[in-house]
Amino acid sequence: MNVAIIGLGYVGAVTAACLAKLGISVIGVDTDEHKVEAIAGGRSPIAEPGLDDLLAEAVGVGRLTTGSIAEAVERSDVVMIAVGTPSAPSGALDLAAVQRVADEIGRSLPRDGRFRTVVVRSTVLPGTTDGDVRPRLEAGSGMTAGVDFGLATNPEFLRESSSIRDFFEASRTVIGADDERSAQQVREVYAKVDAPIFVVPIRTSEMIKYTDNAFHAVKIAFANEISTFARANGVDGRDVMRVMMADDRLNVSTAYLRPGYAFGGSCLPKDLRAITDRARKTDVDLPLLQAALESNTAHFERGARLVEAAGRRNVGLLGLSFKSSTDDLRESPAVALAERLLGKGYRLSIYDEDIHPERLRGANRAFIEAHLPHLADLLSESLDATLAASDVVVVTKRWPQVDDLPERLRDDQALVDLVGLPAAATERLGDRYAGIGW
Repeated sequence: MNVAIIGLGYVGAVTAACLAKLGISVIGVDTDEHKVEAIAGGRSPIAEPGLDDLLAEAVGVGRLTTGSIAEAVERSDVVMIAVGTPSAPSGALDLAAVQRVADEIGRSLPRDGRFRTVVVRSTVLPGTTDGDVRPRLEAGSGMTAGVDFGLATNPEFLRESSSIRDFFEASRTVIGADDERSAQQVREVYAKVDAPIFVVPIRTSEMIKYTDNAFHAVKIAFANEISTFARANGVDGRDVMRVMMADDRLNVSTAYLRPGYAFGGSCLPKDLRAITDRARKTDVDLPLLQAALESNTAHFERGARLVEAAGRRNVGLLGLSFKSSTDDLRESPAVALAERLLGKGYRLSIYDEDIHPERLRGANRAFIEAHLPHLADLLSESLDATLAASDVVVVTKRWPQVDDLPERLRDDQALVDLVGLPAAATERLGDRYAGIGW
């Protein structure tokens, strides 16, 4: 296995050294002569613990060399693009280096019958590889990606100051590829890295990198806002977060990280409003927590617009309480959706196996009487009855009966999926499906 790495900055230098340690022959390329000289001499062009030793070893045994793009492409099975994608003044990505390298690689791809895979390791937004890199490679080479040469992505998850450990002790390796031959060639690069490999579509892999970084940024901002609010109220935020993180069932876990409908219920909206109200009254700025409420409203609106865009007036609403296995209707987004649709003249049939009007009590009963006073007239006695009365079916919460829902729909019915039903079940609906999945 021979790998070319175009771009010897932070990501490229670390990747080159680590791949060489795994026994792979690596050739590095960069337009910066100082970086090339450093790598060729077995020295790190950046400050990173342990990198000097790895590079010296790789160069010493002849597994890491430098050269031109043409030489690198000709010698390699896999060509990695690892150049920078800095911010432009507008905040957009500056793709000039990626574009230049893609053009050069395209012109350098030889027609010698050897299948090479070009891998975008640089951080790029979804659609960049397909919409920008692929056409440049094909135009320069006169060949077709996926047929004459491979095309893939391989986002990096390397943290400065711990990048070598992050490489060898990776939590996962992500490969974006739209054909098996390209995916397999990149798999071989990581054959000796003990980490699960996820092969996903190219656009998905590009999005994963941004999702990781956005989540890390949100976590940092969240901890800082909690600390700020706590301090303003005579509390040490460090103590709060220490105990908060001890909960690995909900707080530090996969809970609440699956896309679905807007949040609701008797706790989350109320408590966020209480925190942000107190913050305003005490001149504490909490833009992230305030934005959580605004984001939730925007997500509710997206769901409502999907229903309206279906263009059907007979709507079946599957789910009314704010989550499964509870009859709590307080601030449920499904109740708000029902109100909105009724106000616009839609005819509703609602089915929710958790809701029995005669059992509602206290604040729960008062809430629904204020928002849907004729609930009993809207509720259906069965799922089949609601399906029979509806032209468009809207799923607002998950429970076992809805997993096979697409198979039960008539050919003239549309589905609006606000919870993320299995893709395999919804693909058959074609343009009769709208939802958060695709």
